[in-house]
Amino acid sequence: MILIYGKGKTGRAISNYMEYSSIPHIIRDDSDFREEDLKEVNTVIVSPGIPFYHKIYKLARAKGIEVIGDIEYAYRLYNGYLIGITGTDGKSTTTHITGQFLREKNPFVGGNYGNPFINAVKENKKIAVLELSSFQLYSTKTFKPNIAVLLNIAIDHLDWHKRRSHYLLSKYKVFKRLEKQNIAVLNFDQETIRNINTRAKKYFFSIERLPSQYEGIYCCGNSLILKTYRNINKIDISGFKLKGLHNVQNLMASVITAYISGIPIEEIERKIPQIKPLPYRIQYIGTINGIEFYNDSKSTTVQSVIKAVESFPDKNILLILGGIYKGGNFSPLKSYKNIKGIFLIGKDKMVVKNMLKDKNVYLFKNLEEAVKVAYQKAEKGEVILFSPGCSSFDMFSNYMERGECFNKIVESLK
Repeated sequence: MILIYGKGKTGRAISNYMEYSSIPHIIRDDSDFREEDLKEVNTVIVSPGIPFYHKIYKLARAKGIEVIGDIEYAYRLYNGYLIGITGTDGKSTTTHITGQFLREKNPFVGGNYGNPFINAVKENKKIAVLELSSFQLYSTKTFKPNIAVLLNIAIDHLDWHKRRSHYLLSKYKVFKRLEKQNIAVLNFDQETIRNINTRAKKYFFSIERLPSQYEGIYCCGNSLILKTYRNINKIDISGFKLKGLHNVQNLMASVITAYISGIPIEEIERKIPQIKPLPYRIQYIGTINGIEFYNDSKSTTVQSVIKAVESFPDKNILLILGGIYKGGNFSPLKSYKNIKGIFLIGKDKMVVKNMLKDKNVYLFKNLEEAVKVAYQKAEKGEVILFSPGCSSFDMFSNYMERGECFNKIVESLK
């Protein structure tokens, strides 16, 4: 008997698969779980949102019951080529771009991206591209993709992981499992990632020119240079539409991953101008009276806010941020001279405010007030950037609802 703990999208998807496959199981959450539910259970599958200190872990382990997550469970059943993408920021965008490059192979694109991995098993997909969160990686035991991508590392989700070391171990553990026949695609510009301990063959991506002894891809003006020991290819990216240097990094990771997966350079180059930004990732909403509005509601970390700000080096920015603080230091925002003002919302706005002394900071009860005051203070040619840098659950059900709310407020200003 299997116990599925969590009745969200992931838990329901696993339950549907088990019903389809006639696998005995029960599904519970905090509202209806009782300890006697564990009597005939030999495996517990926890949803990603269930933290490691939740009672279900302690109770199951005390009874010698294995606890795994949805990624580990689906992996044990999956028979195909697997690409796993993780990192603090950029996971969804890189997963999306990689999926676009592999489109003719009819890949499954999911994981933390929104479509539970178990559906790839159910649909018998031969190739899967997975976005992997630290929550999902924590509860893996044997999970080992053919290609593992690590985009970047910064401290995040301390509300879940509690300690910096715990978060880092969750990200790194999959790379320690890789074998010589596997591939690791790594960010060369972060030393800790560059030197990560893995037996896999390494390919790197970098904003700067890669040293000659390394294989991978780097940026050179409006081109990417992809070099392996066999050849060197130049890829035109002048038609790439996504804003920010961080998105160039995401693109490079996707290009090298697609190339390793057998996609010709010509096909990759042809698709680059067709790539569109995902909703709520520095998404251009419109211009009102010469003032540009951008929606970056997906931003839930300090690092993502900084990357969004750096996407507008030549424009004054009125920055709206706040929500539930997840860790990290917002004080570096004080050094950006083009931030004209910071408009704070959310449960932990005072926590953020205390890190932003000597900067023009305004506090608001809700998002609508913040947007309207920012609009009143903005001048023609300036940017109103909504990049919260915090989670949304104090005021919204998720970042998508938060982003849609921002869009509606902007629309009302017209």
